[in-house]
Amino acid sequence: MPATQAPESSLKDKVVHSALWMIATRWVHRLLGLISTMVLARVLMPEDFGVVAAVTAVVAIMDGFFEFGFDLALIREKDATRDDFDTAWTMRLLKGILFGLALIAASPLVAHYADEGDIVAISALIGAGLMIRGAENVGMVQFQKELQFDRLFRIKLYPRILGVITSIAVALWLRSYWAIVIGAVMLNVYQTLFSYLMCPFRPRLRLEGAGKLWRFSKWIVISAISRQLFAATDRFALSGWISKEQLGFFSVGGSLASMITNELVGAVGTALIPGYAKLQDEQSRLRAAFLASQSAFIALLVPAAVGVFVLSRPLTQVVLGAQWTDAAPILGLFGLFYLCYSIVENLNRFMAMTGLQVISARSGIVRSTVFLLAIYPAFEIGGIAGLIGTKITLSAVEILFLSYHCTRRIDTPMSRYLGTYVRPLLASAAMAAATLPLVGMLHTPPVVTLFACAGVGAVIYGTCSLAIWRVSGRPNGLEAIVIDLLARKGLLPGR
Repeated sequence: MPATQAPESSLKDKVVHSALWMIATRWVHRLLGLISTMVLARVLMPEDFGVVAAVTAVVAIMDGFFEFGFDLALIREKDATRDDFDTAWTMRLLKGILFGLALIAASPLVAHYADEGDIVAISALIGAGLMIRGAENVGMVQFQKELQFDRLFRIKLYPRILGVITSIAVALWLRSYWAIVIGAVMLNVYQTLFSYLMCPFRPRLRLEGAGKLWRFSKWIVISAISRQLFAATDRFALSGWISKEQLGFFSVGGSLASMITNELVGAVGTALIPGYAKLQDEQSRLRAAFLASQSAFIALLVPAAVGVFVLSRPLTQVVLGAQWTDAAPILGLFGLFYLCYSIVENLNRFMAMTGLQVISARSGIVRSTVFLLAIYPAFEIGGIAGLIGTKITLSAVEILFLSYHCTRRIDTPMSRYLGTYVRPLLASAAMAAATLPLVGMLHTPPVVTLFACAGVGAVIYGTCSLAIWRVSGRPNGLEAIVIDLLARKGLLPGR
């Protein structure tokens, strides 16, 4: 019996260890990004962010058409060879060149729609950065494939630090939106440079075997197109419907909400991808891994998203500054949107690794098509809030659809999976009920209000979640993972 349990325990330990490293990576990156945002938001004006948002929206939409999922194909392929890595790198390089050229070619039309002439020059610089990023060392995928996220942490940290320093320095020098553009371009340069300095793999030009990669990637492309259309079309459409200042509120509010929810907690989902790939042929272990990991993911995501909604006003004032007060309602709504969107993305990762990528892609197509048809009526009826509300509704419906197919894949009742939402939702409801009145009652400086309410909310959420977990029979999930880790370190007597 011990001999048969050892591989399972080893893989579980590796996945948990990798998740912790990925969380650390994302948290450090987001902390650096938060520092950059806090400085830039005070040096620049909201309309500066609005000008760049028109271009970044186009980049995000185009990214879907150029997201071939080669990294996922290499991770999913258990016996990927050196030639497979070379082919993936060559195709990524070609993708980067085509992506950059397409952005530059489209820039006059974007400039005309957004009524901003500098968009052509902005697109040229960002396009050049995308071409450079296309040459990034594909050898780093091997670290992810083998769950060596500690090495990825170091490779990604230094470029991010240099990127933040560059953005802030240029902002203090020029005090214009060019700081955002130059910072984004130089980040691509730094990331590509360090991928070679800190990874010994040296890719070669090769296209043999491209057909094998494409057979897997074609559905990833379709899924990515639909995902990016859904995520960024509203930002592009708004660039011609509202002022640059309002677009800045929308863009930065969404970015900050995503930073706290989707990007931070999403690290857990990213770390799980190689684990799912290794277990795709072992149904019982895959089922256990899916349910436990999803429970932990939801337990981290829900309080983060609800916290953004409840604390949107002091969060906006502390992070962005007084001139961004009008962004607070947008930030709060985006917190709820990224709650649903992050769950969808996490389920899509599971489906991509377990042979359900076709269903995932088709679901995304339907969601995005409905949104494209509804985007103008939603804006006319409800304005920006109507747009975000429509995205929340469509994402919530997609969660149910994807949940049905994921639970069929692991041969378990859908109700069992949805049951993992109960503890986080109840604990978050208690947290919101306590902190919402507190936000209005406190007449302290915004930073004091933010940290006081966040501290109270964290204590209430943790206490309620742990109590419900114990009453529920101590099922697998975040609580069990944390207690097991503490017990192994000798800090607790164990479960």
